[in-house]
Amino acid sequence: MPDILSMPHREDAAPKPDVRKVPPLTVLQVTYSLIAGGSEMFAFKLASGLDRERFRSVMCAIDKGGALEPEIERSGIPFHVLHRRTGFDPRLFWKVLAVCRRENVDIVHTHHFNQLLYAAPAARLLGLGLVHTEHSVKLFEKPRLRVALRTLTRLCDKVLAVGTDVANVLRDQVGIPTRKIKIIRAGVEPSLYREDRSLARRLLDLNAEDRVAVIVARLSPEKNHAVLLHAFAQVVKRVPSAKLLIVGDGPEADAVRGLIEKLDLVGQVRMLGVRRDIPHVLAAADAFVLSSDREGLPIAVLEALAAARPVVCTRVGDLPLVVQDGETGRLVPPGNSLDLADALADVLSQPALADRMGEKGRAFVAREYSQQRMIDEHAALYQALRRS
Repeated sequence: MPDILSMPHREDAAPKPDVRKVPPLTVLQVTYSLIAGGSEMFAFKLASGLDRERFRSVMCAIDKGGALEPEIERSGIPFHVLHRRTGFDPRLFWKVLAVCRRENVDIVHTHHFNQLLYAAPAARLLGLGLVHTEHSVKLFEKPRLRVALRTLTRLCDKVLAVGTDVANVLRDQVGIPTRKIKIIRAGVEPSLYREDRSLARRLLDLNAEDRVAVIVARLSPEKNHAVLLHAFAQVVKRVPSAKLLIVGDGPEADAVRGLIEKLDLVGQVRMLGVRRDIPHVLAAADAFVLSSDREGLPIAVLEALAAARPVVCTRVGDLPLVVQDGETGRLVPPGNSLDLADALADVLSQPALADRMGEKGRAFVAREYSQQRMIDEHAALYQALRRS
């Protein structure tokens, strides 16, 4: 008969597995500023959308703060503003290094070239993962900047492009190896863009009969608000009830304001400045318009489609992939005010056509460009870097 005292206890026979919780990865999103620009919104949506059990997000603006600061604070995400001096500022190398140490960063994710320039040395000195996203490629028409980006991306674990057009330039013109490039497209949450049209119009002091176009874009040269205003001067001749809302701020603000006065459009065009209630503004509109000379894949266009608004825009970057000409909006050549005027007037003057285009656009974005898909793809990449 076996000695009961000598038999192994239950816990000795089957030791418990080690269930210690894996600490969340700390990911630092490095942007130019904290204004509500395209790449800043991309980074903030990513930072705030990551699963907080697996990730801890931190944001860092190389240059300046901005309208996003209160929203970032409410989301509980730590952020830092480094106040870059005019021109090249070598102090920023050490400032980024200090932020990485203070926040115990595991992965640095930069957005646009300058942020990579200042953050890459810190990431590599500390042995951190380094991911870089390019949102636009116009800058790299200059050979010296192509060489600089190609050199810096050698330090990166992965280089992300927001669309096919950007990826092609990074591979074919900058010379980044295909194996290092990955496309992760921007995304939006369609359920956020279903606000009441009548209420939105009352709050913006618009009449029910107004035919309203809106542009949401930084007031900077590449957005070419001038060609839009020249086009809109023609639109109001064909659609007398037409109104244009300009959302955004930037270095061209005074020039845009002056051109509105020069073209005698003060009664038809309103500058709303920076707005954080974009779903509300889009609900008040009948169409979205974008007159850019260059783009990657702007989130503002995806937001407009999610709000079921037809998009009239230039045929640049990845816009032809998301705006189907004649189906979800209209595409026109960049820099051509006459073609832009014709397309915008056609959409504004035909409410039934605009509504059909808008519904098709909403369905397309919900199917192909969800925000959760964008977040999940980044999360998988970050986790893969942890394992490697």
